[in-house]
Amino acid sequence: MRTLVTILYWGLCLPLLATLFASLGYDFASSMLVGAMFLPGLLMIKYMLPQIRFKMSWQSLSQIIYLSLSVFVLTYLLLFIINYYLKIGIYPPMLNNPVFLLLIIAPLALIEHFIDEKLKKYQAKQPQTVDFISERRHVTLLTSNILYIESLDSEVAVHTIDGEILRTRTPISRWEATLNELHFIRIHRSYIVRIDSINNISRTEVELKDITLPVSRKYAERVISLKKEDAEMTTQSPTA
Repeated sequence: MRTLVTILYWGLCLPLLATLFASLGYDFASSMLVGAMFLPGLLMIKYMLPQIRFKMSWQSLSQIIYLSLSVFVLTYLLLFIINYYLKIGIYPPMLNNPVFLLLIIAPLALIEHFIDEKLKKYQAKQPQTVDFISERRHVTLLTSNILYIESLDSEVAVHTIDGEILRTRTPISRWEATLNELHFIRIHRSYIVRIDSINNISRTEVELKDITLPVSRKYAERVISLKKEDAEMTTQSPTA
């Protein structure tokens, strides 16, 4: 559903961008092409923004700067290619103004991010299932029954809350993209765990009800942020 809404959103944005660029002197076909050159940068923001932990640190600041520069460089490069190599016509000086590009990119990216977050929270409240093949049989499993996902050498093991282990060829990257990030978190290249099943968190490991799993350095900050969020919620909760 979120993917469909994203496609529809950008499909509506493209004619709006084309209308804007037509006012700069492009014909409509060229305006559509120029508008399409903004989409790769906007998609980069969509998929990279959730990876940034917004807090007062040099790491967060450097990630924001890196993402911003990457989007601007990519957009300028694509605009240069279509205007000079494909020779579609004029090149309005306004397109060289980074503030003008920012006023285009930022609102579109923020609106899409807001819509996606609302959809994510809505889906998190609905019963969700995943379909996959395990040992040559089709399995439909409620995500609420998944305790953690483990990537093995040539397959993935789905560990359920009741202790069952379902083996599948579906890669862990596909599981990460499928499972709602409000309920599951990647802690290691080999593990995805259900957040509300975590009993204890540290920078190097998480403890579930009857097993302790390692946390890799790549995902340590994200895992520790869960601990901080839990502490903040506990502090804000009214005492009896």
